[in-house]
Amino acid sequence: MRFVRLSGCVLLLLALCGPALYASGFENTGLGTTARGMGGAFRAVANDWSAAYYNPAGYAYIVDEHFGASVGFIHLRNELTPDYRITDGFENEYEWGYANGQTLYNYHRILNNPAAGIVVRLPIWGETVLGLSAYQPFDYSIGWELYSPEASGFTTYNDSITDYPGGQYKNDLDVVAFQLTAAREFSEDKLSVGLGLQLLRGDLLFNDMTLRANPRSYPYDQRPRDRIPQYTKNEGRGWGFGIRAGLLFKANENFRVGLSGYYPSEITIKGDAYFEYYLPLSTELLRDANITAIDRIFVGGSVFGLTSDFEAKMKLPPSAGIGLAYQVTDKLLVSLDAEYTLWSQYEGFEFTYTGFNGFKSDDNPDDDHRAEEAFFTADLSNPVDWDNTIKAALGIKYDLSGALTLMAGGSFDQSPSEGSTEVTPLFVDTGDKLGINMGGVLHVNQWDLGITVGYIDYPSLDVEGLTDINEDLKFDNFPGEYTASTYETILSLGYRF
Repeated sequence: MRFVRLSGCVLLLLALCGPALYASGFENTGLGTTARGMGGAFRAVANDWSAAYYNPAGYAYIVDEHFGASVGFIHLRNELTPDYRITDGFENEYEWGYANGQTLYNYHRILNNPAAGIVVRLPIWGETVLGLSAYQPFDYSIGWELYSPEASGFTTYNDSITDYPGGQYKNDLDVVAFQLTAAREFSEDKLSVGLGLQLLRGDLLFNDMTLRANPRSYPYDQRPRDRIPQYTKNEGRGWGFGIRAGLLFKANENFRVGLSGYYPSEITIKGDAYFEYYLPLSTELLRDANITAIDRIFVGGSVFGLTSDFEAKMKLPPSAGIGLAYQVTDKLLVSLDAEYTLWSQYEGFEFTYTGFNGFKSDDNPDDDHRAEEAFFTADLSNPVDWDNTIKAALGIKYDLSGALTLMAGGSFDQSPSEGSTEVTPLFVDTGDKLGINMGGVLHVNQWDLGITVGYIDYPSLDVEGLTDINEDLKFDNFPGEYTASTYETILSLGYRF
């Protein structure tokens, strides 16, 4: 009965905090103050509720039943100086309405990332340790205002439009895992195995400002009408499953080895899409007596809106890792982790649109009508070509006294997009990252109160030129100079009973 009551409390907490989960980075930097204080080098330690994320096998060696929760406060500090120009064959550079040469910042937000878990021992199959937890294995949140024809002097396209949408570039991606974990010893005080089964909830808000190639022919597609700005807002959700498995081996009383792997399923995101097309204005062409009704649309200067349903696949990357932990003295523990993530599995987003509202289709379309409909109802993609990565972390834990534990750690995280040209403001990963963390946990009777602070440093990145890797007449990158850094503070509490 005690387990039922405690599980009910945890489920209530998860139901309350789940919809508000946020964090930085597509893959979560981790959870729990002890683990994050050690830079994430926790796979062979795994001695509290956060082992559900790092190594489920660690549950088998947790002596006390306990409940734990943490919340991370994350500040993304990203800068972008756009250089969004195109050069023709005569070395002429064209502006496109972006604030080129101006240093811009992402939306300032302090993101919060809560997580919680409970661990209990039950007399099942000898003695099995069970856990229930909720956390985010993947998440991202970033937004920008970059398109401003008035500020950039690009008013020859359409000087009648003075109000472009807010939130032009925004990516809120959240994957929440509700995980049931079971672990037990298979060789007393030597070997344990753990398994976590996940129900995954994926939420996506994806706004993009796209420059689409004008589908009309000469003279209607001539500079500055050769590209048409299209604003798209996609908001949806979906469900999937995941498996975490781990093994923990105690070579002796001081040395431990941990192995773990993660396999998430593909999540199909479904939801609603909204489109706005900002069409060019040419009073000269509008006076042409031979202009067709469709060509009039493409030089009439209107703002055309549509809605539809959408579907997109979120292909999450599997990962595997190994950890080593050595108890140097009674007070000092040193640990080392390495993880390999198959980021090549992730291919970006390809949005498929159906059920359009606001577009009047002709019952007997000619070629011009078909071209018009194909332009306004086209599927859009945001492809990436990422590489697999390695992440390494080194951490120490020092029990200063029975009342205070101190942690410190560092990490190296290889960038999946280091060799890619498809860098956009919607995913800012400028290169290999270095992180540093430190913190402490205060032990008061059965309570553990912790705090960890961390900093992740990114290199600067200069993206040059425009690319269209899938030849859909839409640019797949955003040129400019990118800089990034992340600050995080994690608070936690735990109660052992």
